[in-house]
Amino acid sequence: MFARRVNESTRGLDDAAVRLHNVSVHYGPRRALQQVSMTVEPGELVAVVGENGAGKSTLIGCATGVVSPDGGKVSVLGQSPAAALRTGEMAVVWQDLALCDNLSVIANIFLGRELGHGFVTGRRMQAESAAVLARVGLRVGDLHRRVGELAGGERQAVAIARALLGRPKVLVLDEPTSALGVNETLHVERLLRSLRSEGVAVLLVSHRIDQVFGLADRVIALRHGRLVGDFSTVEVHADDVLALMSGMNIDSVARRHLARLSSLVDQLAEVEPSASLPMIISAMSTAFGHQQLCVHLGGEGPADPLLLSASVGLGDSVLRQLKRVRVGARGGPIGRAAASGLPVVEEDLRGHDLGSGWPVSMWSVPIQGSGGRYGVLSGLADVPGHPQDDLLRLASVYASLAATAIERERLLNDLARRNRVLEALRGVLNALAGPEQLPASLESALRALAQGLRARAVALVETRIGADEGDRPNGGHTTVTIDGEAEPADLVGALVAAGQDARWGHGAREIQPTLCAVPFQVDQRRFVIGARWMDPNRMSADGAQLLESAARSLRLAVEREAAQRAQAEASALRRAGELQRDFIHRLSHELRTPLTAITGYASTLRATDLDWDLDSRSRFLDRIATEAMRMSRLVGDLLDTSAISAGVLRMQPDWCEVAGVLEAAIAAVSLGTVKIVLHSDDLPSVWADHDRLEQVFVNLLDNVARHGGLIAVVHCYADDRRAVIEVTDDGPGIPAGLRDQMVEPYVRGNTDASGAGLGLAICKGIIDAHGGSLRFLDAAVGTTVQVVLPLEPDARAG
Repeated sequence: MFARRVNESTRGLDDAAVRLHNVSVHYGPRRALQQVSMTVEPGELVAVVGENGAGKSTLIGCATGVVSPDGGKVSVLGQSPAAALRTGEMAVVWQDLALCDNLSVIANIFLGRELGHGFVTGRRMQAESAAVLARVGLRVGDLHRRVGELAGGERQAVAIARALLGRPKVLVLDEPTSALGVNETLHVERLLRSLRSEGVAVLLVSHRIDQVFGLADRVIALRHGRLVGDFSTVEVHADDVLALMSGMNIDSVARRHLARLSSLVDQLAEVEPSASLPMIISAMSTAFGHQQLCVHLGGEGPADPLLLSASVGLGDSVLRQLKRVRVGARGGPIGRAAASGLPVVEEDLRGHDLGSGWPVSMWSVPIQGSGGRYGVLSGLADVPGHPQDDLLRLASVYASLAATAIERERLLNDLARRNRVLEALRGVLNALAGPEQLPASLESALRALAQGLRARAVALVETRIGADEGDRPNGGHTTVTIDGEAEPADLVGALVAAGQDARWGHGAREIQPTLCAVPFQVDQRRFVIGARWMDPNRMSADGAQLLESAARSLRLAVEREAAQRAQAEASALRRAGELQRDFIHRLSHELRTPLTAITGYASTLRATDLDWDLDSRSRFLDRIATEAMRMSRLVGDLLDTSAISAGVLRMQPDWCEVAGVLEAAIAAVSLGTVKIVLHSDDLPSVWADHDRLEQVFVNLLDNVARHGGLIAVVHCYADDRRAVIEVTDDGPGIPAGLRDQMVEPYVRGNTDASGAGLGLAICKGIIDAHGGSLRFLDAAVGTTVQVVLPLEPDARAG
């Protein structure tokens, strides 16, 4: 049950503004009031509530002297109600207004005060009437109109203005806003708060429970002439007052609370986590009838101040004061509840040294969950009082819901944060595992890492342990910056300097307040990866873990690249060995043929048992000379191939005629049955090595003769300041898939003709040395080789 607070004070009758002591009123066989006792102190607003017939009007009648009680005592400011009315110390606004319809607004406002005011001019009465109406904040239009012509709200305004004209010390109002609109009602409510703050005692009768709990310091509930409740609005819930008025069981109120809680739990499961706390205190405001509630959440450490997270109904001054609250006694009830972990109630904070802006009374309940104490849930009031224990227990239930909502939000935030880390790591891995080589994929990997870390810049440097101060890192660095910021050179320098610390073997390290880095090593190479933030608070344990994971991924990528490079080198060596063996095999075959011929003819000529005629000797010597030239040319090709590979091919360029070079090459080739046709335009001289160019075209024409061609057409012309020479034959041709390989050393096509496979490679090397190009063109029959030379000296030549 509610703790009834009946003011059976032992003070004198003149201590209270209004006092009823054991008042009883009989109407026939029934009692209208049964020994009702109550007080209204100066500066206190007391509301009387009850259903129709509960005795509210009778109680107001006794308090104003209109009804004479059968028993008990009534006093107003230490005197009888009639005396207080005569002196103007008490004023009444009746529900039926008690206005004279045939009199004007001014006459009704001054009705009954003519003697007290003496001879008052009409102008002064009009001025005072307008002033009191302005104070009330209500308008009635023309003050000279008869009250009978006014609307209901205007008549209500006249009655309230009449009551306030004499500035009473006690004001009794019976449903003063029943005929007013929303805006006018707000004006009257503000006026009543102002009168209370000026020390006026207000006794209010109202059917509007929301108005009662928004205005009154205390509520007096009547039922069937009995006083069933006298308590502070802080101590009781509006539903409980309604239950007392109607005679309902208090259990029904508990069932309503359970229904509200069940509905709230269902709603919390569907809303965004960030909206949970505002929804909880909004539901509490409805359930408790409290218009001022707030939630404070703590920081990372137990001594960190509490910050206002959600609120309802708080004024600007209270918001400023409670925005940041200390933990402990200096933080008032909120700080004490956070420090102790227990509910704290302060019935009257006006005597505490907490500064301005705090409410009059307050209760605070800690919000505790599986992770510890998260914050404090508080209720505020502008009047003193102690909430009931049941209300505090119910507040603890809502605090548990708030703890669950906070844990849910933190869990989802933690999952989102971990997902962001995993997404960033996946972006790094995707970039490193792509088809591109490591240098090309590094920038994409670092950019994905920077976005996951929400860092301003990320850099990877290669350094050396124990390097001298002036030394540079072995492998340089790669840097990625966000938002177009220029590359931070100091970031690279800081990472290089940190990487030279031999004691730093692994793990993340905070090098600077905004810089975190992780080292890793592959064989004898040492790397450091680091990230920089603009705000030191952006650095987190997750960022360090992500950097360490990225460092492991980069180490694996570097190891993979080293393994691939070693595998490529081994494959290249194996291929080189195969080519060398194939070359030696072919070279031995190519050299053995002329050597065999030379040796055979020389042995024949040296035989002593044979005598050769002059023609035979001449034929043998010619054969020996031919084979010797063949060997010399083969050795020359080998030397040229080596020089081209080493990039030391000697050139002696000068101005020369292309047509002359081609004619010399045609004359030097042993054509046999091959017919050569030359089409030469009038070309300017080119800057080239005559002998080397002749060597190119001799090789090309020699290929025609040795690979089955019968006709070779040589066409030269100028095109876009270039000399173009095309050699076309009618031989078997070269497959398109084999053309790019034919210019490589020791590569031969599908042919039975002799050769080491060096001719085309030498041709391409010589043309490249002149700054030109050699390529195969598509041809319907045979093969077409195109040679392009610059007409002017080329910077690449030689």
